[in-house]
This record gives sequence, C-alpha cells and structure tokens, in this order.
Amino acid sequence: MPRRREPRPAPALELKTTRLTGIQIILNSAEHAALETHLTTLFAATPDFFDGEAAVFDCGRLPADAPAPDWAWLAHELKRRGLNPFAVQNASPELAAAAVAAGLLVLNDSTPAASAAAAEPEPEPAPEPEPAAPPAPEAEPAPALPAAVPTRIIDKPLRSGQRVYAAGGDIVVLAAVNPGAEVIADGSIHVYAPLKGRALAGARGDTAARIFTTQLEAELVSIAGVYRTFESAPDAAVAKKPAQIRLADASQLVIEPL
Repeated sequence: MPRRREPRPAPALELKTTRLTGIQIILNSAEHAALETHLTTLFAATPDFFDGEAAVFDCGRLPADAPAPDWAWLAHELKRRGLNPFAVQNASPELAAAAVAAGLLVLNDSTPAASAAAAEPEPEPAPEPEPAAPPAPEAEPAPALPAAVPTRIIDKPLRSGQRVYAAGGDIVVLAAVNPGAEVIADGSIHVYAPLKGRALAGARGDTAARIFTTQLEAELVSIAGVYRTFESAPDAAVAKKPAQIRLADASQLVIEPL
C-alpha cells in the first residue's frame, strides 16, 4: 500500500505581485524564528532580486489571536532585501495598532464617506405615479464592437533594466529577454527566444493568460499575481527547452514542456 504523503507546511510568508500595491507579503506566521528562517532561505540565491518595490503586509491568514510580529524588525529585514513595505491590510485591531506604532500605514477597504452614507437613514420612498401608456418601442441601435487591442511586438533583445508592458493585450518578443529585463502584459506573453529575465502575464488579473517561450531560463514568471522565482535552474523537463506557464484552478502555477 503506497505511503500517504503528508502535506507540506505553509511557509512563514509568501510573496505575490499585485497591480494596486506592488508586492503583497502574505503572513502565515507571526513567529520571529519562523520568519527569520524563511527570509534567509527565500532570498539566499537572489539577494538583489527586488529593487525598491512597494510592498504591503497581508494579515488575513493569521489566527485571530495571533500576537503581533516584530513589525519594525520585519520591515527592516525586507528593506535590506530590496522591498519597501509601507502598510498592512486585513489586520485585527491589535495587529494594526502595533503596525502603526512601528511606522506602517493601515489599509482599509471602507472610507469615511461610505461609512457616513451607510449611517444615514434612507429617505421615505416617494409615492409611485400612475402608470402611463408605454411609448412605442424603438429599434435599438446595434452595439458598437470594442476596438481590438493590437498585439505588441518586440524584435530587439531586451537588456538588463529594460521593461516593456503591453496594456490590454498580448506581447510577442522575437529576441532574447536577458537577465534583469522584464516583460509585462495584461494578456499572454510569447517569447520566441531565450527567456532569461522576468515575465509577468495577466497583469490585471487575467487568470487565463499564459507565458510561452522556446527556451525557459527565467528569473521569475508570474500569471495574475501568482509567481515563482527560480533560485536554481527549472526542472530538467523544461530547463532551456520550449515551455508554457499557466494557472490551474486559478491559483496553482503549472510549468510544462511544449
């Protein structure tokens, strides 16, 4: 009888890219030792990967009675590694108070104006007028078709530090994406050359977007904010070979040969 495989424990924190707040730091633990160990492991191979990107701590997965992490220490450690955490979200009042004391902001989905509007009593409904005879139906004009977004095509190699973005559509790259270069698209990304830098598809949340390349050697790949870095070479089945990257169940990144 095959031995049952135990599920892997969740890491102390996870990183996810977002369009609104840059990098989302999802906390699964508030324990200092667990966070320190995972930070050391996570950034061991790529200590200079991030370059001052804004980041937000997400406390939504922490237990309701979890003690506050050492916010000042945690923010300092991430800044040393190139991230710039500035706020927390989904935090309990206790976690939020400790974060504010450490100099962080607290993000809230509600606004004072919305809260005031919700508190005001609803006015009495006006009496309904007597129904009038309906007007003669008019022929509705045919809806205008949305303008097609052209695919962006890049036919020159992208050097370290270069970033190209295809807003609203796909991007096709016909030359190498070198280490340190970044390709971003709201749709899918096609690289008909070595992909050695970063590729972020579905930048506005399109979970159906995909990444295709004829030679996978990427530093980072991401679809709709779900990403993976390659501290070492990709699996032998796809390393330096044609591959595609897609999402399964809208949350699991799948990398497979073409």
